[in-house]
Order: sequence, then structure tokens, then C-alpha cells
Amino acid sequence: MIPVMLRGMLPRLALVALAGWMFYLLEPGFHEHATELAGEEVGLNLGYLGIAASLSNLSAFSMLILLGGSLSGDRANGWYRMYFAHPTRPLAYYGVQWLLALVLSVAASAVFLVVGQIAAWGEFQGGWSGLWLALLAAISYGGMIAVLSVLIRGDTWVALILYITNYVWLQAISLGVQPVPGGFADVLALLLPPQLALSDVFDGILAGQIAWVPSAYAAGYGLFWLIVAGVLLRMREWP
Repeated sequence: MIPVMLRGMLPRLALVALAGWMFYLLEPGFHEHATELAGEEVGLNLGYLGIAASLSNLSAFSMLILLGGSLSGDRANGWYRMYFAHPTRPLAYYGVQWLLALVLSVAASAVFLVVGQIAAWGEFQGGWSGLWLALLAAISYGGMIAVLSVLIRGDTWVALILYITNYVWLQAISLGVQPVPGGFADVLALLLPPQLALSDVFDGILAGQIAWVPSAYAAGYGLFWLIVAGVLLRMREWP
């Protein structure tokens, strides 16, 4: 089953590689020397630990690429009935697919960590702790895309909008701006992927420690929606 899934994911893995290149271009730590040569002001250099933020974004984005439209697409194209005309459990099939996407997303972040440093700095300096943040981000966004794929057909676009919204919202909060009223913001904080908790985990990595409470919250968020997706998948009969 896994080799078949891997072959089916090859076009999506090409998009993951493209996303990795995009995040490489956006990662300031990889281009600080070029910025200095251009005479521009350079921010705080966080070294290889600072790359953890890009690892998190890449792994989250990879989960959306690898899983977006998977179950909903199978239903729309009639493949769902074909797959499970034989004694194969949908939960087992899509559960394996989700775990495979998780492994590939974190692996993509690991490749980004090593290859990015070698390409930018000529050597690998470290930063393996950043993969903890990448794993948490993949679980969080993987849970979100799983439940969206069960509920709606346009799950990829909705997930992408939520991904961008979450990023913009975090940037606004970091600048001291509250984009929405307090009560509504609390509701959104519960529904959207836990970007603030992931930010706290990132701060912990910079300090050389693991922020366990934010880590548990981020993982719990993803696992909660993954369980909800599994329950809905069992309860509903798809056309």
C-alpha cells in the first residue's frame, strides 16, 4: 500500500520541493551575507536555530500539499467506492496516508535544514532541535486538513486561506495590533492552528529548551481534529 501511495504522491512531492526552494529564498538567515554586501540593515542573526521557523512553515505547508484534496478528491472522482469495494477500511487507508504525509513533511524539513545550510553557508552547522517544531506544525496543520477534507471538497483552498490568515494574524499580534475583537479572537485562537503555541515552542528552541506546555497544546490541537475526522469518516456514507 505504501509504495502505491508514494507513487501517487510524486507530483505533490515535486510541489513540496518547489515549496522548499521558496522557503529557502525567504529564509533571512541564508541570505544575511548578501544583505550585508548590499549595505542594508541586518536584523538579529539567530544562526542555525533561527531556521526552525522556516522548518515549521515548510512542514505545515507540505502537509497541505500532500493531503489537500485527497479524501474529498477521491469522493468527487468516484475512486472512494472503487478503493473500498474490497475489504479495506477507509480509516486504515487514510490513516496510513496521513502518517506517510507526516513522515515526508518532516523529512522535507530535515533535507531543507541540511541542504539549505550547505548551499548558503558551505557547511552544516546544526539545528536538529528545529525538527521538533516542524513535527508539531505538521501534526497541527495535518489535523486541520484532515477534517476539512472529510467535510468539504474545496479543502485545499480553504486550508491555504487559513494558513495565510494565521500567518498574517500572528504577524499583526507581534506588532501589537489586534485585528479582531477580543472575544472573537479567542474563538479563532481555538479553531485556527495554534500558531502562537508554535511561536512559544520556537522561542524555547532559541533558549535551548523544549516548551512542553505549548508543545502539548500544538500536538493536541492536531490530534483532536484528526480524531474528529476519523469519527466523521466512520459515521458518514460518502456518495
